[in-house]
Amino acid sequence: MLNRVTAYLKNGSMRHRGSETTEDGYRGIPADAATGVHEAVVDSLKEILPSGGRVADIGAGRGALSLRLADAGFEVVAFDLDNADWSVPDMQCYEVDVNTSAGLQAVASRGPYDAIVSVEVIEHLENPRQFLKSLLQLARQSAAPVVLSTPNPLDTFSAISFFRRGIFNWFSPAHYSGGGHISILPYWLINEHLMYLGIEADQIHWKFLAPWKAPRLLTRVIYRGIQAVHRIVTCHIVVDYTDGQTAIVVIKRRMNDS
Repeated sequence: MLNRVTAYLKNGSMRHRGSETTEDGYRGIPADAATGVHEAVVDSLKEILPSGGRVADIGAGRGALSLRLADAGFEVVAFDLDNADWSVPDMQCYEVDVNTSAGLQAVASRGPYDAIVSVEVIEHLENPRQFLKSLLQLARQSAAPVVLSTPNPLDTFSAISFFRRGIFNWFSPAHYSGGGHISILPYWLINEHLMYLGIEADQIHWKFLAPWKAPRLLTRVIYRGIQAVHRIVTCHIVVDYTDGQTAIVVIKRRMNDS
C-alpha cells in the first residue's frame, strides 16, 4: 500500500522550496513557500497586532510576504543576505547577514519593530540556535513577537519517506545541494533551543499547515489510514504534527524578557 503514496515521493510531485520557484505567490511574485504559509503568517500577525505595526521581514527573498504584509496594513522593513531577486519596486530590501554582529546591528538600527518574521529561512543556516538568539535580541526592547516557519520533518508524509528511503521530506540530497536545506529542525528541537535561550513553554505557539493532498481517492484513503496509525503511535506527544508540511511558531515576548 505504501507504494501508492511513495510513488509521489519519487516522482517529485510536491513543490520544492529554497532556490526553486513554487506555483504559489502574491501579485505575480513567487512565494518560495508551501501553499498557505504566507497567509497564515499574516493572519497570526493580525491577531497579535490588529492595528498594524512595524515588521522586520528577515530573509525576505523575492518579497512576496513583504508585499502581502504591506497590503495588510503593516509597515515592512525587508532584509535578506542577497537582494538580487528582490521584486517589489516600491520597497527596499536591505542586504544584511544577521549571523554577524554587524548585520544584527544594521537590522536593529532600523527598528524598533512591533514584530519580527522569518519565513523558510532557518533550515538554510548552519547555526539555527544562534539565528534564534539573534531574532530574540532584535525583539527584546519592544517585546515584539517573533514568527518563523520551517519545513516539518515529522508529518506523516515525511515519516513515510523516512521509512522507505531514510530521507525526510524537504531534506533530500537534492534539497541540500539545490535548495540549501541543511538543517533539519523538528518542532521539539526548536522548543529546546528557545527554552535554552530563556523562552518559557507558554510563550511558544505552534501551527502545522499545508497537508499533503494525494491526487487520487484511493491514495488519499490509504494515506489517511497510515496517518491514523501514525497519530496513535505518537499519542503521547502533546503537539499533533502529523498533518502539515510546514511548521509555524509564534514566540510571544514579555516586556521583562532578558
